[in-house]
Amino acid sequence: MSFSQRHPYLFWQLVGWGLTLVDFAFLVVAALNDFSEWSYPIIVFTFIAALFAIIGSPFFVYWSRRSRLPQTSSETESRVIRNDITSILMLRKKTYATMMCIAMVALVIGLAYVTYMLGEYGHILLGFVSMVFMIVIPFIACERYLAFVRKRFLVVKDAAQFVRMRDAYYLSDLRSTRMPILPLPNEPSDAMLDFLYNWLRRYLMSSQLTLISATYADLRRIGIVLASNDTAEDGQEMNSSLIAIPKHQLDLSGANRAQFDKECRALGAFDLPTGSQTTDIRVGNLA
Repeated sequence: MSFSQRHPYLFWQLVGWGLTLVDFAFLVVAALNDFSEWSYPIIVFTFIAALFAIIGSPFFVYWSRRSRLPQTSSETESRVIRNDITSILMLRKKTYATMMCIAMVALVIGLAYVTYMLGEYGHILLGFVSMVFMIVIPFIACERYLAFVRKRFLVVKDAAQFVRMRDAYYLSDLRSTRMPILPLPNEPSDAMLDFLYNWLRRYLMSSQLTLISATYADLRRIGIVLASNDTAEDGQEMNSSLIAIPKHQLDLSGANRAQFDKECRALGAFDLPTGSQTTDIRVGNLA
């Protein structure tokens, strides 16, 4: 785990005060060397970035931690679930992302105008407060909106009780059945099973979902070598979890087939080749 992950508050404070020091040094050099007006935007925007890191980052870190899904076994798993939910909803065109972006841009522009007008009329303290709001509020609003979208996605509560995990399976059959296989950051927690059920609920032909668990090492025994962009060299991935989704329980007729395939690709799921030869498949990062 990196320093920024262990101590996010301290990390962003160091970044902010470092930017402030650099900005102050540039201001002194610009004043002594009589730099032209091109230096003003650099000074102002660097100061705004430093202000966000010092004042805005605690709010951002706090609300990000509050958005962590319950029952997840790691922060990485929580982040994967959040990102996957957003990806699926965007494919299903249910996030209203364009409207949200327009609203955020309008909010920032409005607060920037208020900040400018307060400064013009000499209300320095109120202008400073408005600048802080301009930095903090859009991030909090965006995080709250995404949390609301994720809550609406997880319609079935405690869905893990409807998921049956199987590990006794003829792994060689994974080649012939063409099951989509989804890499996971760790052993699936109840939160991950809740997500998988609510994702596949649209295609299920019954109220129960059966998934097959495996590992990278299991696939190696049947001639499949999976290489991840960040863990292929250190061997860390051998015991990482994989989930196979049997298609016989899904209704993939009509437009469902194309939609399901797009969602699988967005989540990083892949099919195994049907041949008997040893195969090297490269999968993307989970983070």
